[in-house]
Amino acid sequence: MQAAALPGMPVWRQFYVLTKPRVVQLIVFCALIGMVLAVPGLPGWAELERMALGCLGIWLVAGAAAAFNCLVEKAIDARMKRTAWRPTARGELSDAQALGFSGVLCAAGSAILYVWVNPLTMWLTFATFIGYAVIYTVVLKPLTPQNIVIGGASGAMPPVLGWAAMTG
Repeated sequence: MQAAALPGMPVWRQFYVLTKPRVVQLIVFCALIGMVLAVPGLPGWAELERMALGCLGIWLVAGAAAAFNCLVEKAIDARMKRTAWRPTARGELSDAQALGFSGVLCAAGSAILYVWVNPLTMWLTFATFIGYAVIYTVVLKPLTPQNIVIGGASGAMPPVLGWAAMTG
């Protein structure tokens, strides 16, 4: 999408766009695969409920990491045709709005995981947030072309998160 393609985007949609929904859908799908593989046979109601809550918590924390990434990379995004349309790159959302949104999503997702799934899944998901949002985006990406190799650990975590959600 180009910057001109989305004039006057409603504020709620700007926040939604920050979560990089297509990427997060893939993350949650891979976590769900880990959940399904961790449950032998057909899952019962309790397992389905835990799967739904696990997917919701993981979606929120992954969306928070994506929003944080948009904030940190807003200047780079503004120069790239592929990402120039993002609300942070266009200056439609302030740094405080993007950071606050990321924080609220991360806190809500972490609380869901901690209370209704299990603490291990919450901590692993939070570690994945730190790995992507801080270690990969802030530290590695500007320093080394090996960032994608080292940062790939965060991308490999969703099935592990799903397995941990179901097995503890």
